[in-house]
Amino acid sequence: MSANADASHKLTEALNNRDVAAVEELLTEDVIFLPAKAGVQVDGREDTTKALIAWVDAHQEGYRLETIREFFAGDEGYNEWRFEATTLAGDAVDVHGVDYFRFANGKIAEKTSFKKV
Repeated sequence: MSANADASHKLTEALNNRDVAAVEELLTEDVIFLPAKAGVQVDGREDTTKALIAWVDAHQEGYRLETIREFFAGDEGYNEWRFEATTLAGDAVDVHGVDYFRFANGKIAEKTSFKKV
């Protein structure tokens, strides 16, 4: 497995475990995160980690982020995923999407999320 695929897999695992330190370790200092919400950009390791953890924190225990398929070429990769959860308000969530990654030295330098609507 390539270092880039490993970083993608470890990010999924870290988010499923709500492991803040592991998420932070997988990101470059100057990472760019573009969530599926149009017009939003998060810059830097600290703020990206906070945004990703806030996303999982908006759901009850037992949420699950699962990789469906993925591919990597050079310093880029795509990861198709499904997120199943229950919000803190008790609403069921079942989201299907894709992340684009750009990597630098085995870490995530850019993560852009797209979700099926």
